[in-house]
This record gives sequence, C-alpha cells and structure tokens, in this order.
Amino acid sequence: MEKRFFIQKEDITGNQISLSGEEHIHLSKVLRLHINDEVECFFDSSDVFLCKITEILKDKSILEIESSTPCTANAKTSVTLFQGLPKLDKLEFICQKLCEIGASEIVPFSSKFTIAKENENKIERLSKIIVSACKQCGRTQLLKVSKLVKFVEMLGKLKGYDKVIFANEKENSVTLKSALTTLNSSQKIAIIVGSEGGFSTDEIEKICQQKNVFSVSLGKRILRTETASVVLCGSVLTALEE
Repeated sequence: MEKRFFIQKEDITGNQISLSGEEHIHLSKVLRLHINDEVECFFDSSDVFLCKITEILKDKSILEIESSTPCTANAKTSVTLFQGLPKLDKLEFICQKLCEIGASEIVPFSSKFTIAKENENKIERLSKIIVSACKQCGRTQLLKVSKLVKFVEMLGKLKGYDKVIFANEKENSVTLKSALTTLNSSQKIAIIVGSEGGFSTDEIEKICQQKNVFSVSLGKRILRTETASVVLCGSVLTALEE
C-alpha cells in the first residue's frame, strides 16, 4: 500500500492516531486524502495498523485504528553490516538498499585508508531515507545506523557475533558460496565491507585472526563498496530465506 505513514508509539491514544508534522502534510497536501480513506501506519518494530481517516485538521490528521496485523516483512535473523565509512551519497544508497533487503543494523567504521569524513549533521537525512525505504518495502523495523567507530573498536564488537563474513579483496581460495552454507537463522551474523580505499595488509590480518571470521572472495571483478555491501547482505539474507 502506497498510503503508509510512520508514527511514534506515543501518537496512539486508545484506538486513535494523531498524525502531525511531515506525515500529516504528506497525507493532506501531497496525497490529498479524504475522510474515510484507509491508510496503514506503523512505528519502529510495530504491527501494521490499518486505519480510517476521521478528521483532517490544519495541523494534524486523526485516524481510527480498525485492525492490526503482525509485520511479515521484518527479518527474523539479525544481520549487521560493518561498513567502512564511504562518501555520504554512497552511505545513503547503502542504507536504503539494506533496509529493503532486510538487514538489521549498519555500523560505520574508519580505517587506515578511509577517505570520507563523519558528518553528524546528515544523520537526520539518513533517518528520513530509512523511514521512506520502510514505507516502500513494507517492513516496520527501522534499520539502525550506529555512530562511527574506529577500526580497533570494530574488531572488539565482532566478538558479539556467531559468524562474521569478511569481503576480502585479497582472498583467492574461499568463495562466498562456501561461507553461506555454514549459516543458519539462529545465528547472529555480521558482514564486513571496506570503504573506497580498502584495507591495509595489517588490517586484513587482524580481521582474519578473529576466530569467528570467514574471509571470502566476491569473485573476479572488483566491486564498488556500495555494490559489495548490497551483494553480500542480499546473498546472506537469501541464504537464510529472509
């Protein structure tokens, strides 16, 4: 359904939803919906609420919840992408596509050859892109974007995962296909993809020294960082039937 709106849990009172701000403007000014039209609403990780518009006021719209159903588009397996910080437009693309694919979280990190710089002012824009992607693909669980961490901090976080698949451009013996056969939906899974500058030899060695890491090749062709992230996350979630 195109008429999907993102709300906060506190916007719900009893069986009514108060829709304000940009979502109200989208309903009333962009889509030009009318009283008694049906729409869907959701908040982070919620059910899907089927609603009927009962009032359209100057600063808000009032919706009545008619029913709610569990969201079947939310992935059941946790898949986190550790992404070498790319330029902003690429990070926006990655967030949008990983949201559609079904990933749970993106953790940007800086490494020796990272080119891009952190820009905290763009977090709000990423949030809007993620909400828009959720509306489009039907999931209600928002993709989490964590704060930028340093390479050493990223290594420490890997211990919290059952399996870590590392897209290693220097790997020539282990294929992605072989790594995918070791995964199951009960595991907490992480993926590592470097930034545009890739990794130093020392960084590659440190990642591969971790006991739960599978260093894999993504094939004979060199992929851009945003392509590698989407391909790898898509492959993992497809293997998990997500």
